[in-house]
Amino acid sequence: MKMLTSLPLILVAWLTLFLPHSLIAAVHTVETGDYRIEPLMESAGITIFSQVENTQTQVQFRAFGEYNWQEGNSLYFDPTTDSLSGALVHLQPNTEYEVRIVLDSPASGWQEFDLTFMTRPDTPPIDPGKVYYLSDIYYGGTLDLEALGIEGEEDGWAKIVGDVNTPIIADDGAGSAVSIGDNSYVYFENILIKKGGVQGFHAVDAHHIWINGCDISSWGRVARYELNGIAVDDDEETINYDSAFYLKRSGVITIENCYVHDPVLGANNWDSGHPKGANAFIAYANHPNPEFEGQIVIRNNIFTGSDSKRFNDVIESRFNGEVYGGFIRDSAIYNNVFAYANDDLIEMDGGQQNVLVYNNDLSHGYAGVSAVPNMRGPSYIFNNTIHHMGDDTGKMWASIKVGGLYARPEGLVNVFNNFINVYRNGITASDFEGDNAFWVNAVNNIIITELANNAVGYGIYDPQKSKSSQFVNNYLFNLKTLKPRNDAAITQGFAYPELLNLEFARSLMNQSAPKVLALESDLLIPNFSTIQAGELVVGMTQSTVGVKTAYLNKKLPFTLNMDDWGLNSYRNQNQDNLFTIQDNHSLTLTGNTWLKIGTMHPVITEHTVLDFTFFGEEGAEIAAIGFDNNNRLHGTDLMQLYGSQQFGMPVDGYQEGSYQQNLSIPLAQYFKPKRYEKMVFALDNDISQEDKKPSVTFSNIMLYDAIDLRTYSVESFTESQDDLENGRSRVSADGHALTVEGNVWKKITGNFAIDASSVLVLHVKIEGNPEIVGIGFDNDNAVMPEEVFSFGGTQEYGLVQARFTEEDGWQRLLIPVGEHLPSGNYQNLTFVVDNDVEPESGKVIFKNIALLNK
Repeated sequence: MKMLTSLPLILVAWLTLFLPHSLIAAVHTVETGDYRIEPLMESAGITIFSQVENTQTQVQFRAFGEYNWQEGNSLYFDPTTDSLSGALVHLQPNTEYEVRIVLDSPASGWQEFDLTFMTRPDTPPIDPGKVYYLSDIYYGGTLDLEALGIEGEEDGWAKIVGDVNTPIIADDGAGSAVSIGDNSYVYFENILIKKGGVQGFHAVDAHHIWINGCDISSWGRVARYELNGIAVDDDEETINYDSAFYLKRSGVITIENCYVHDPVLGANNWDSGHPKGANAFIAYANHPNPEFEGQIVIRNNIFTGSDSKRFNDVIESRFNGEVYGGFIRDSAIYNNVFAYANDDLIEMDGGQQNVLVYNNDLSHGYAGVSAVPNMRGPSYIFNNTIHHMGDDTGKMWASIKVGGLYARPEGLVNVFNNFINVYRNGITASDFEGDNAFWVNAVNNIIITELANNAVGYGIYDPQKSKSSQFVNNYLFNLKTLKPRNDAAITQGFAYPELLNLEFARSLMNQSAPKVLALESDLLIPNFSTIQAGELVVGMTQSTVGVKTAYLNKKLPFTLNMDDWGLNSYRNQNQDNLFTIQDNHSLTLTGNTWLKIGTMHPVITEHTVLDFTFFGEEGAEIAAIGFDNNNRLHGTDLMQLYGSQQFGMPVDGYQEGSYQQNLSIPLAQYFKPKRYEKMVFALDNDISQEDKKPSVTFSNIMLYDAIDLRTYSVESFTESQDDLENGRSRVSADGHALTVEGNVWKKITGNFAIDASSVLVLHVKIEGNPEIVGIGFDNDNAVMPEEVFSFGGTQEYGLVQARFTEEDGWQRLLIPVGEHLPSGNYQNLTFVVDNDVEPESGKVIFKNIALLNK
């Protein structure tokens, strides 16, 4: 058996006292002929060389200076290098750790390693003499670091600082927007690429590259034509490997807090053969110097395509059938949102020793995480949430894809604590050169599948049934067969078989993240189990992941054009007057800045809604927005969003340090309905901190009057669809919200005029797991999918605008109805919450609805 067991703690204590063999080492990469420790910021890979199979291991660790040891997970035997290898996770950056490793080897007996190492800091050391502002060095076209001579050294990196007013726009036909070459020790901050070349960032043989806070769009080639569904460029070459980050033969890379979206061209789906097209990041980490290979960190990002423009893979591996392919070793991909691919959302394929994929939100792909093949292990896939899968045709194959064990031997894939809810398969055998055997250690996962057919609906699909694999205490349930559905040799079934029922499965699906599962402590995985209130967290360990603010918010229709109104200081409060306007629609205040728009004169009625996207960074005394008539500072003029001082009328919905959020505020709850002279934006911070000035961003601000639902009769749309026994609906006291529960198709009848410019705006919140959730327009009381705009549910129906779930909470929708429906007057506005299987469950709230026309 290749999976190793742990030595009892009492034996570890005895060995600590009496074993003479003790090795001491320290700081960052630690390597001798006997072992290697490769720390990243929040994890570390450990490899002990010259070992044999069936060696028992015990791992303990602690931060330097702490008294108590923490138990680590076992090391695993890697037959490709005759080594023992494994990872420590959930570490703190820039912290020294002690690790104690005890081995009991059939070949050499007992050994003890007492080691120390230092995790990497959260930011690199910057040479103050090599700080470059993009506005000073960029004059258009490609930013070429080799031509500019920009690079740093190990103890002093070069830093390039961008800003929203200095976007990089590559020339037509350019190879990239940013060319790094082989320059190294470079830190990028706040880089906006509005137009890439074939690539966004490009490097060859570089190392120590750190990109923090970027926005990349419009990269890749334009198709000249399609050949059998595959895009071809002007040089008659198939369009493939067009990457936002194409860092060739480069290692020791960090990509964080970036928003990557909207390539020039999407990928084909499998109907035309293997998908080809753009990706967000290509794992190409085989640096010529082995010291710099691998070591890639991708964290806190949003890499997303769209329904109409999908990636090939979001993260793609190069040379994925080679040990030097992909990430290779000691890398971490965590806290990201990856969505919309016609093939894999993440490819780990190739070398995978101590490559970690965890705490990611993965959706809308043909496959979730691919580890086909694993040429060198172990690798780890843990605490991910995989949901709402499918390519642009709705087809999917696997949530976690494994195979190629004998064709490209031979690495272990650890799969721990993931939450998977998909219509097809969970852990799934997939061919590599005709070989679909795999070696997996799967423990404490929740895998809920929906359909049941040939090679469909399996929690675990392992037709080869390799004796090396272990499947232990996984909650596996199929919603169609109402029991576990597997093609695998299950090592140890779920500890609580009485919970393998539809009611409990639904309760797991309906839990908001982080989802928890009550397990006995002996079932937990040391160091890999996150505990919340005494229960194991399965899936993402936090409610939201990804970059906290999308660096570039797209301008939406019917939003205020900031340049049209003019901004001026508000009284004597505007001490710093630090602000920027991005693309006419996004206002950022910094420091101690109070501004007003004095030329707009908005009229607030009892139905006026203020709708905007908001984000705050660093602590502020007061962050607020409001309306004023007399230029006298008073708390009744401001709605306070957050802050350490209480001033103004508090508005719920945003917590300091949260991810950016859409807020929708009925103004009559705070202001008297009348005409106002000024709109006020306030950021108060009287205590100056030059190094940490707070900032707030207001973007896509809308003022509109919502439909008063009290003036309409809420009726059944069609009796055949509206379940009167299990369906309920009610209008809120202010007339702005409609709540529908159960299996409900409702309508209000009026006169809704739609032209080509029309946009339907509303905020929605889903509870439970309804089958179809949507809104639409109709004239004949006939159910027509082309008249329904869906935005959630387990089934795909109508004109899909989004795929929200309960975990998404309140979400804003702007639906361009005029682009989809013929112009004219429509009698009915329809509300759809379809739930035929479980008509008593599911609830949706529609609020602050308006049909806007130019």
